Amino acid sequence: MKIGPPPYWVQVVLRFVYPPLAVLVTVAALPLIALGVLLWPLDRRMRLARVVFLAVYFMWEDVSILVQCMWLRVRSPVDRGEDWIAHHEQLVAHALENFFRTAQRVVSFHVVADGEIDLGDPTRPAVVLSRHAGPADSLALAWIIAAKARRVPRVVLAAGLLWDPGLALVLRRLRAYFVPSRSGAGDDRTKGVADLARGLAPRDALLIFPEGRNWTMHRQQAGVEALRAEGEHERAEQAARWRWVLPPRQRGVQAILEARPDADVVVVAHTGLELFDSPGDIWRGIPFGPTEGLVVRTTTYPAGDVPRDPDEVATWLDERWTEVDAWVESHRRPGLRGS
Repeated sequence: MKIGPPPYWVQVVLRFVYPPLAVLVTVAALPLIALGVLLWPLDRRMRLARVVFLAVYFMWEDVSILVQCMWLRVRSPVDRGEDWIAHHEQLVAHALENFFRTAQRVVSFHVVADGEIDLGDPTRPAVVLSRHAGPADSLALAWIIAAKARRVPRVVLAAGLLWDPGLALVLRRLRAYFVPSRSGAGDDRTKGVADLARGLAPRDALLIFPEGRNWTMHRQQAGVEALRAEGEHERAEQAARWRWVLPPRQRGVQAILEARPDADVVVVAHTGLELFDSPGDIWRGIPFGPTEGLVVRTTTYPAGDVPRDPDEVATWLDERWTEVDAWVESHRRPGLRGS
């Protein structure tokens, strides 16, 4: 079920309610963490302690972003220049680095690159088109963009994330686009993503998920049926051959490519999280083993090699998704459900 955005006045109220609420949540969580440790003879993985601790830690990183954003507004009530933007970029990069470093220590989450992480010519902006599969893959990819590629992530997100006070405030100031509909980040409100693309600086990387929602087996099958119902039988047959990706939606990608013909395009394939599609799956998978984690491959296409005609973009995107599906099939971790 899609969660709609809160009214703006609710967002403002949440900014002031969030810190004291975080204190109450932390007080309530401490006994659970202690219980998780005491249950070690029954659960040698100490899942309860790990999950609750990481959730509380993430909440306080979020509160820290919120408080620092509010302080930046007090310190610079009028100025919205380059220093203002740079401070907010540093907030996001620092929070992502802290969170993933902590996730590595607490639940052994790690990212493995299949080859070099290449996000194109550093003198030009990049458009990053990624498969969408598994919990927190968008956060992980934003961290890769910031920490590994040394670029500034600009993100297209679901409007439901505006319920998160810290994330909503900092990403609004960094010109993230929150899709105000139920149909996903890759398929509608193309004016918003085009405006975001036009504002990209050379160091920026615009991250978008053309599938519009997280992959699941059910959604993959439903996507094929939807194409057949729309009369796109040839594309439906192609999508039926895919196992690990959803049919990509072309309109948002087309709008971005038209707005920034100078941008390199990076296609991201990843695997390791796609079968963690329920709380039970996540629970059983924690902590990650030494051979588990998120495996990522990037393939960069120079701006001049990417088509701009709508029909050609649709074909090109489907070809790239065929490659992503094949890569996931050859690199996914054996022994998981669905193998």
